[in-house]
Amino acid sequence: MDDEVGIGAVAAHLPSRYAETESLARIAKRFGKAKVSEFLRNKLPQTQRARSGDLGEILATTYLEEDCGYIVGPSRLVHRDHQEWAMRGDDVLGAKFDSASNVLLIKGEAKSRANAMASAVGDAREGLQREGGLPSPHSLTQFAERLLNTADDDLGEAILTLQLTRGVRPGIVTHLMFLFAGNDPSIHVKADLTTYGGVIAQQAVILQVQAHQDFVRTTFEKAIADGA
Repeated sequence: MDDEVGIGAVAAHLPSRYAETESLARIAKRFGKAKVSEFLRNKLPQTQRARSGDLGEILATTYLEEDCGYIVGPSRLVHRDHQEWAMRGDDVLGAKFDSASNVLLIKGEAKSRANAMASAVGDAREGLQREGGLPSPHSLTQFAERLLNTADDDLGEAILTLQLTRGVRPGIVTHLMFLFAGNDPSIHVKADLTTYGGVIAQQAVILQVQAHQDFVRTTFEKAIADGA
């Protein structure tokens, strides 16, 4: 995909990851597009590092939702305390029902680097291995609660029921290592997967954009300039 096309597509997606669509619609109706841009400027991170990290998480979440059929719930970026502070807990969580209506979970770690080396893969693996490789109970509870009283209420209730009765077991969990990078870190990812000795299913995705830093900066600038 051409970088310009990718920037346009991602920039159009960003507002809904940081603000409730109803809020954006109300501001646009009452104050106009310029005020939507001002509102987004206060919601979106301003530093390159925070933007890069957020974009990796957003792309990983979108991949799970659009390509893998997982429910990812309302964006956790909407409710964080500060635009520059990452929320604690698992980077990405997804859930869906299998053909027998059993819950399947995916726990993801997203890393965004201009030059992703072995250290980035190691950081991702460290995150995936926390809590014995399972989603953290707190993150999973928050995720399930965000699904309640939405179109995915049944899934949220099923996750809570699972936590409070049988508990989460490795057999229903998949790991996702998602790398958004300017280089090709596949050699490091292959080495990590080869040495992984656990029982949880593994999935790795590399999204390479050579002009990584320019892509991040331009995408956020366009999202703010265009408003909703």
